[in-house]
Parts: sequence; C-alpha cells; structure tokens
Amino acid sequence: MRVFDLHTDTMMDIANKVGKGEKDILAKYHLQHYKEGEIGGQIFAMWVPKKYEDAADYFLESDATSQELMMRMLARCFKEFRDYDTVKIAYNAEDIERIYESGQIPVLLGFEGFYGFDGELGMIDVMYDLGFRHGMLTWNDDNEFASGVEFTDEDKGLSPLGVETIKRMESLGMLIDVSHASQKTFWDIMDVTTGPIIASHSNAWALCNAPRNLRDEQIRAIAERGGVIGMNGWKGFICEDMETATVHDLARHARYIADLVGPEYVACGFDFSNYFDPTEGTPGIENAGKSQNFVQALFDVGFSEKEVQAIAWDNALRVIKEVLG
Repeated sequence: MRVFDLHTDTMMDIANKVGKGEKDILAKYHLQHYKEGEIGGQIFAMWVPKKYEDAADYFLESDATSQELMMRMLARCFKEFRDYDTVKIAYNAEDIERIYESGQIPVLLGFEGFYGFDGELGMIDVMYDLGFRHGMLTWNDDNEFASGVEFTDEDKGLSPLGVETIKRMESLGMLIDVSHASQKTFWDIMDVTTGPIIASHSNAWALCNAPRNLRDEQIRAIAERGGVIGMNGWKGFICEDMETATVHDLARHARYIADLVGPEYVACGFDFSNYFDPTEGTPGIENAGKSQNFVQALFDVGFSEKEVQAIAWDNALRVIKEVLG
C-alpha cells in the first residue's frame, strides 16, 4: 500500500554526504528503502540550525553560519535532484499523483524552521519561487519568528514578524506545520489562520508526554480545521520508556487519535533518523523500507482497509490538495 511520508530529513543527509565527497546519495542510501516501504511521496524538510553548536552531530561545516548552511544545503540538494531524476519536485496534489503514476517519487520541499532567513519576510516569497510549499517557523528553540517546544526563556509565541509570516504563507498557499511549535505558538497560529494546519511528525501526548507530542485539545483543534497529524516513528515520541517502543506502539497512537477525532485526521510522518544513527530506529520501523510494517500494525489495532489507505495516503493528499491545489 502506497505511503505518503509528511516528514523526512533526507535533504540534510544529501548535504552532509555531498560535503564528504560522495555522489548519488539518493540512489546509494534511500531509493531502495523507498521501494521496499512503498513510499509514494514525501515532504523533504530542510532543517538548518540557529547556530552550528545546536547540530554538531549532524553538520560537517563547523565554521558556517545559518545562512551559509542554508545556501550549501540548497546547492547540494538541487544538484542531486537535477542529476538523479527518480525523485521529482512537486508543487501541488496534481503533481504528486502525476509524478507517482510516471514511476518517479514526488517530493514537496519544506522547511523545519526558518533559520538562515535573517529575519527577512521576503525570503518566504523567494523560497516559494524555488518550489518550497511547506514550513515550520521554528525548530525546538526560539528564533525571530516564534517559540519552539523547548523555548529558552519564556513561551512568547508568535512574534509580530511571525504573525506576518504565517499570514503570508497562508496567502501564498503553503502548508503551515506546527510539529515543533510551543503551546503559545500553536494557539497563536490557530488565531491568525483560517485554513487547515498540519502537525507533520507528532504523536499523542496522552500516550507519551514528550513535549513534541500533541495534547488532546491541540488534536481537536487540528481536526476542526480539517488538518492532519503525521505519526512520528522516533521511539522517544512513542513511549516514555523509549527503549520499549515498537511499531505496534506507534499504531496505538494512531488508534488513540482516531478514536478522539476520527481516522481522517491521521497520517504518516515518520521522521526516520537511520542515516544519522542506525541504532536509534524503533523496532519494526527502523527506516523507510519498513513502512509497510506500520501499515500492518494499523490493521492489527482495528483499522479497516479503507481507513488504513486513508492514513497511509489519502488524508495527507486531501490536505495538500486543499492548501496547494
């Protein structure tokens, strides 16, 4: 069964491996997993840290600023996309279906935090023109736009610049993502928008009280807007005792959310990290190649064939179509 994954850090992996002198990163490290897991589409989310020390385990360029890291990542990834056309950039739901039917893998480009923008609102339009159709204002920390879930001082929520940015994203037709938003940022975003909101890679706080997971009232708010929540396969967001987490526990998060608001608001957002640390994977869903194990686990917790198809693909595409066209 084909799967749309709302969140992957593949762009970071491409940039790092190209920085080491490698080529054909998608072919060497990713495409076989996509085939095995029946990954039919993804959001490639570009994460650039506020400062290098925030991501010393991930980035090679220890002397680079956020702006420099962003430019290097863009250059390396766009060259990879051009040189290896199995993965194609999509701009809307129609593109996703057309590219998929052609035998290629459609990807939407996104941002996991607007770092490297240097506070310039106009960067949203620049990135939109480059093909980006998704964004989170912040990662876990604070920036000039908003507070993340691990805010450093107090939860300030959206800044005035953040309010302008969210409104501009909605007017352009971009997916607004709250997976790393603090509580106040989340509700501020709800207050200044009218359309569907996604949480691309978050689970249920009631089952695992990690800060990145969603409280029931947040889940209800996303559902009331017609949004969608992608189930995150990282074990720290599945079980409080993360070493006990399995793919079946992840399916229980999907079951919990579906019982709370309905299965039409559940999707996949696996956040695989096997290319950073292969030992961190959750048993049963260690990498994209194991995605069908999650599909089976959904059946095991009582979802019907139609509901599983919706969680795997249809729900994500419904929201993408509504927001992007």
